[in-house]
Amino acid sequence: MNDNIDPIGFFPDYTGCFNDIRLERRAKQLWRTLSLHPGSSIRKMSKSTAEQKAYYRLLNNERIEEDQLIRETTVRMSQLAKGRHLLCVQDTSEINMNDHKSRLKPDSGIGRSDKSDVSNCFKLHPGLVLDATNLTPLGYSHIKLFHRPEDMPDKKERGKLKQSIQDKESYKWIEVAQKSKEVLKDAETVTFIEDREGDIFEQFALIPDEKHHLLVRSKANRNLIDGVKLYDAIVAAPVSGSYTIEIPTDKRKKQYKREANIELRFISCSIKCPRHLENKGYPPSISINCISVKEIGKVTNPVNWRLLTTHNIENYEQALLMVSFYSARWYIEQLFRILKGQGFGIEDAELESGWAIRKLIIIQMTALLKIIQMNIAYSQVEGGLPIEDVFETEQIEVLHLLNKKLQGKTFKLQNHNNPERLKWATWIVARLGGWKGYESQGPPGVILLLRGLDRLNYIVEGTRLVKDVGTR
Repeated sequence: MNDNIDPIGFFPDYTGCFNDIRLERRAKQLWRTLSLHPGSSIRKMSKSTAEQKAYYRLLNNERIEEDQLIRETTVRMSQLAKGRHLLCVQDTSEINMNDHKSRLKPDSGIGRSDKSDVSNCFKLHPGLVLDATNLTPLGYSHIKLFHRPEDMPDKKERGKLKQSIQDKESYKWIEVAQKSKEVLKDAETVTFIEDREGDIFEQFALIPDEKHHLLVRSKANRNLIDGVKLYDAIVAAPVSGSYTIEIPTDKRKKQYKREANIELRFISCSIKCPRHLENKGYPPSISINCISVKEIGKVTNPVNWRLLTTHNIENYEQALLMVSFYSARWYIEQLFRILKGQGFGIEDAELESGWAIRKLIIIQMTALLKIIQMNIAYSQVEGGLPIEDVFETEQIEVLHLLNKKLQGKTFKLQNHNNPERLKWATWIVARLGGWKGYESQGPPGVILLLRGLDRLNYIVEGTRLVKDVGTR
């Protein structure tokens, strides 16, 4: 396995992308600005009116296409894939611009929402790639952006069951997986991780092979070839093992911190081809493994996952590994959270073209990887990536100065992490963002880290200004 990550892989290189040196330099400058000051307001992040206008021209330039920006991202990802066991996490998020509908130009890359009365949004469906050994985010294997036409007929008018999978919106799961297989061709193994929307029979027929696997949360109680229902079969299986996990507080889901006692079961089975797919070239059945992850005891909203995978499962340890892989889906939810709301606030973008906003979000997605990497590093014993893979030399110098200032008087309020690893920097950035430093407070969250990163870079600019004045 390749354990070394070239830091160049995390920095975009637009050389040759647009056949215009000025545009390529401006794109890299915008990326750097976004990585230093996360946000969506071009006006606020620009240092001058001239820079602001230059960024607007860049994003509205028809010569720069979103496919070119996606290709640059995936080329860098392919260079990091060699010899690795990778997790490719997929999910969809809706970018809703309804609050700015009076500003947006019509027919500019936006369409209908999940709510039929809203027609000012587009969809984002990326493949976020992580190293399976340490869950380090490496990049994106593909980024699919799309919108629903305002005149798109409803399911009944489209005859959804009669449509081929290629004509359905759900084809996004297969499309991104297929494109990801090309980008990650030098990886040792790739596991595609998806929520219940990805429980599609056609995908199980088209994507898996010896090198590529699926790990999907079950949506349907499928028929098995022996006449039994899937959920009945997994409930009847013996418990292979149990463990305890800590469920964090999530006020949005009315979920409060608790210890959860989990029982694991697993079976090997063969799911039948759905009736509407018979005689369409799909196999009559597909062999898979099913894992039941069930919380025991009387609790509100208990954990109850049924995971389908093409990985071989023969014992409790292998089943538990799949559960840990599926838990990595949390990172793509964090990615969407950073892009929206208190993070980059993409839904508050002041651009007038949907196409320009779509290009902005692609650049933002590569800029925010640093935040997720810090969040993960804080939970890793070894401390995550080398610090120089994520921070520039000037930033590291300032971090050392800040570390001395932020140290508390007690052992609990001191940074005992290795200064050569990302976890050490995460402690400092988190303190800048308002984290108190106590382990009892829990690890720093992504929004807090984003706030701290923004403060860090203002401090870096201040020290740079002092140096400039001192050399005059």
